[in-house]
Amino acid sequence: MSVVVRAATDQGLKRAHNEDHLGTWIPDDARQNGRGILLVVADGMGGSLAGEVASQLAVDCVLREYQEGEDSILEDLRRAVESANQIVHDQSVAYPDLRGMGTTCTAVVLRGPEAYLAHVGDSRAYLVRKGSIRQLTQDHSLVAQLVQHRQLTVEQAKSDPRRNVVTRSIGVGAAVEVDAERLKDPLVTGDTVVLCTDGLHGLVRDEEIATAVSQSDLEKACHELIDLAKERGGHDNITVVLARLD
Repeated sequence: MSVVVRAATDQGLKRAHNEDHLGTWIPDDARQNGRGILLVVADGMGGSLAGEVASQLAVDCVLREYQEGEDSILEDLRRAVESANQIVHDQSVAYPDLRGMGTTCTAVVLRGPEAYLAHVGDSRAYLVRKGSIRQLTQDHSLVAQLVQHRQLTVEQAKSDPRRNVVTRSIGVGAAVEVDAERLKDPLVTGDTVVLCTDGLHGLVRDEEIATAVSQSDLEKACHELIDLAKERGGHDNITVVLARLD
């Protein structure tokens, strides 16, 4: 079973620079093939260029630490995200111009029919199967909590002025709780895993994401989704990673 990966990121229409970052690792060494492939997205936050620094530090750390791991896939993935938190936090403390920076981080490992996730923040992972979409991660955000407690509807949350308030992020504290799990249901041929930042899912409905990624050309799907977010204002950076079991 092979995996086709395509990705794209865009500054959007309102931001001065792109604070999103993405990374992929596809082993070309037979000794590492059992580690699967790794996909990561991060959405940075902080003054000046601090958000951009935080997201790149996090992605680079997760890629490096996971490759060097020697434990189970899930534990290595969790530990990689925890290490990213430590590195971002240490840099934030060490450099005054980076103080207070943080980032989301959503990472997925695909190995054959198995999928593993580690997640902090309000970037998302989805699974699209036969035109239907399922969100795999839970947003760590204020509006997500309000929806959970039925104080907001899902539609209200999309336009609520508090929608950018995250309740858990990488680097803000010396330690962070990481949501990490192995998907219970195996993946099947034709499944597409989607990772994206809120610059996409905040403007493009889940059903629209499913329609776009269900087409055969994943490269085209990436750019269609980014273009759609920009047509609707593009007020944030926009990043999407697509991985299909072929």
